[in-house]
Amino acid sequence: MKIHRASALIILMLFSALPGWAALPRPIQAMADSISEARLIEHILQLERAGGHWSRVRHTAGNDSGVAYIFRQFEALDHLDYVELDTFSLQARPGFTTRVQSNVIATIPGSSRPGRVFIIGAHHDCSGSRMGSEIWNREWATMRAPGADDNATGVAVLLELARLMSEPAFGFRPECTIRFIAFAAEESSPADYKNHNGSRRAAQISRAAGEEIAGMVSIDMIGYNPYVDYQSVICNDLSEALGVQFRAARDSLGIDLTIALKKNPSATYSDHEPYWTEGYPAICLIENAPPWDNNAFYRANPFYHTSDDSSGTVNYRLVRKVGQMTLAAVALLTAPATAVEVEPVAPPALFTLEQNFPNPFNPATVIRYRLPVAASVHLTVHDALGREVALLAEGPQRAGSHEVRFDASGLPSGVYFCLLRAGSFTAARKMLRIQ
Repeated sequence: MKIHRASALIILMLFSALPGWAALPRPIQAMADSISEARLIEHILQLERAGGHWSRVRHTAGNDSGVAYIFRQFEALDHLDYVELDTFSLQARPGFTTRVQSNVIATIPGSSRPGRVFIIGAHHDCSGSRMGSEIWNREWATMRAPGADDNATGVAVLLELARLMSEPAFGFRPECTIRFIAFAAEESSPADYKNHNGSRRAAQISRAAGEEIAGMVSIDMIGYNPYVDYQSVICNDLSEALGVQFRAARDSLGIDLTIALKKNPSATYSDHEPYWTEGYPAICLIENAPPWDNNAFYRANPFYHTSDDSSGTVNYRLVRKVGQMTLAAVALLTAPATAVEVEPVAPPALFTLEQNFPNPFNPATVIRYRLPVAASVHLTVHDALGREVALLAEGPQRAGSHEVRFDASGLPSGVYFCLLRAGSFTAARKMLRIQ
């Protein structure tokens, strides 16, 4: 069988090394490399059965045990400067008892700009609301709700980042203050029917104190996807640049993590929402936005907010990658430029061809690429035999980011390849057309 020349070129490139990204400063790269999947697993296992209780629904003993576990983990980190419980009460509905809630807070003070704060947050409570309203309202205080994905995954990353970013051996000292918060009462409860209580309190305290919040990231449920290592980054207009910086950190790490940056000011279903309300830049990391929908990379999570949200459903490789991206992004945003030594590397502006989105697609997809300088561009699509089926761009283009929509209407399902030639740069991406 003869292989078409273009097909052979594409196959060769797909099995070659990916184009290099600008290297991270060595302390940041070392911290990201040191994120331990074993530690993440251990935290999730401990949280899904906190204190021997298969639930962390708020107003229950399991939630109290989860708070105690998080506090102990922070306290065990010798180089965190402050660890505290910020307690507050939620007014219960008639017939229920008001109980104290606790945000668990740990802090690394900034070395030169301590008044400027970056917040890394995750919520420590869980829910069983998708078991059905009758069961949830009747059995919420005693039901099984392990919350392994929602939200032990977010808390596990929070704890692992606190461990690494406070460790002096890495030589990382942020210019700005980094505040880690395990938020209370993010979910709603039949006892009071309110949500985002802990993050709302924290955001309002920051606003009342006139704090300068450089940014906030809510690490919500990030671990269900047996198909693809994929993550949504929710932002609004104010925080879009922050989301872009997280995606750029992914690029610098060179990890295989598909990112969907979604600007949607109505996506207010996590702890970023109170920070938006107070006018702060905040994003949410979540396995899909929203997790009850399907897309080309994700099938709606059938487990969250049920008794089956257990550790066996979690993609731990994905959780680690999200942790690596978050660590790198926050470290780059908070470290002074002169505080870290950078390896000599090629200029950071590189020719890049991103993975098309969505992928798989039906019938259209968007192809994005970046040019560090003006160049003559030849962008084509080929079938699995290497035959050209579409010419998407031809001729000189300015430096910067570009995107082209490819409509495969009329083409059969199957594998296709996008091929970009720009100057001496050549790259290919595999795409899947489905019907």
